[in-house]
Amino acid sequence: MTVERLERDVREFVARLVRGAPEGWTDFELTVKAGPAGTECDGWWVVPGRVPRPTGAVAGAEALAAAIAAERGWRGARLAVRGRPGGTFDFGAEPGTVLSGDTVVLDPGYVHPLPDERAPGSALPPAGDAARAVAALRAFLRGRAELLGEAEQSAPPATPGQVAEAERRLGHRLPDDLRALYLTTDGGGGTSGLIDGRELLTLDEMVHAAEHLRYAGRFRFAWDEPGDAAVPFEPRPHGAVRRCHDHPGWVPFTTDGSGNHHAVDLAPAAAGRPGQVLDIGADHHEGPRYVADSVTSLLVHHLDLLERGHYALQDDWPPHLLLDRDPDEEPEEPEWSDAGLPAAPGPDLQSVRITPRAPAAPLDLAPLAAAPRLRRLDLGARTAIGLGALRPLPVEFLRAGLDGEGLAPLAGHPRLGALDLACDVPLDLAPLRALPALWWLDLSRCAVVQDLGVLGELAGLRYLALTREQWAELLERDALPPGLVAARSVGAEATAQWAARIGHPAGDSYRVEGISAEGS
Repeated sequence: MTVERLERDVREFVARLVRGAPEGWTDFELTVKAGPAGTECDGWWVVPGRVPRPTGAVAGAEALAAAIAAERGWRGARLAVRGRPGGTFDFGAEPGTVLSGDTVVLDPGYVHPLPDERAPGSALPPAGDAARAVAALRAFLRGRAELLGEAEQSAPPATPGQVAEAERRLGHRLPDDLRALYLTTDGGGGTSGLIDGRELLTLDEMVHAAEHLRYAGRFRFAWDEPGDAAVPFEPRPHGAVRRCHDHPGWVPFTTDGSGNHHAVDLAPAAAGRPGQVLDIGADHHEGPRYVADSVTSLLVHHLDLLERGHYALQDDWPPHLLLDRDPDEEPEEPEWSDAGLPAAPGPDLQSVRITPRAPAAPLDLAPLAAAPRLRRLDLGARTAIGLGALRPLPVEFLRAGLDGEGLAPLAGHPRLGALDLACDVPLDLAPLRALPALWWLDLSRCAVVQDLGVLGELAGLRYLALTREQWAELLERDALPPGLVAARSVGAEATAQWAARIGHPAGDSYRVEGISAEGS
């Protein structure tokens, strides 16, 4: 494709985008990331006096990115465009790969799939009851107003058309009990402190909160800490909620004003119910917390706490009511962090992190056999004895030193996906062939690694960290893992030559400025 044709396609793309602009817009920004993992569009229309409106997917974005990448010889392309009324715009394209410090990322849009994102869902019926939910809401608002000595307040109800429009924008039908609440009150200030001190979102706020959570969720993934990024905890009751940090089927309906929400779960796991309530958001780094089987149950429970006097009156401004949480609502702590292993692990233990991380005496893993839900094991620099104890456990992330047995006791483990290893004796990599879930591997703390060529057989490997010397040997063997997405050269700044051999192209960015076809 000629440069002139490419520039014409850019102008037509911007013109097509502008034709879908909302009334009164003054500015827009759009970023397109296209690579092997797919294409993502993130952008906003700026309309004075209104919340910025997402551009959504834009027709032709994937084809344009592919054309620019082909013309420049790139693996993928990142596009950035900003425009204003009248057709003026600035357009830029860069390689779809990123080189930063000691790491090259070949597909910045890649996010490793979380364990239960695509697992079969629930066939159970919803537990909510619309009439009961509305009755509990009205009784709660009435009782709260009496305690605070003020008139009962609530926003006017939403119309059925407004609820339907919100559902269209969300891409989901709300549970019947939550729909009924919005047909009673459209949230806002009159519902402040309604649930755990939170406010019921308006329908419009609900849509924007859902969009923000989907956007922010893309930035949770971090290549350097797979235990945190790709191994979320499983909430209790087990099997009811998908093990994810976020999910498009989780629709927020309350806010604490600091990024935390109650959400209805419209994509529950096999043992859950559609419309169950989760606690999600900024403070839930390890995954969601299960709250109730429905909005109805949650409201009835809060009304019961109110009627039994389980509350405190807060006299700050504005005065509000704070309900006391029942002691049995506090979940067992799923993570152990100490200098040694727990002597008697509980059945809900999901993570063990040994501190300090400095080398010390080896640790016998035998006690962990009593932790049937263990997902993460981080021993830092400590050497593990008895790795075979992990075979029946659902461990997905392991950071540890190895003894003379090496990796052999782990061969055949069905779920082990991320390994950060240290060893002072020669390490045989052959057992890695028998780890079907392996996608992340750091061997930079291993003094001697035998047969690095094994790595070229690991089609599922997406991240690899090696020392500069290990990389030199691997590339000399021409054994780069075929599906690699990110690579790190530990202990040395990444050179352009190394990055190019990994797959990061050299070349200048591509820019176009001027007036789109629509404005010319």
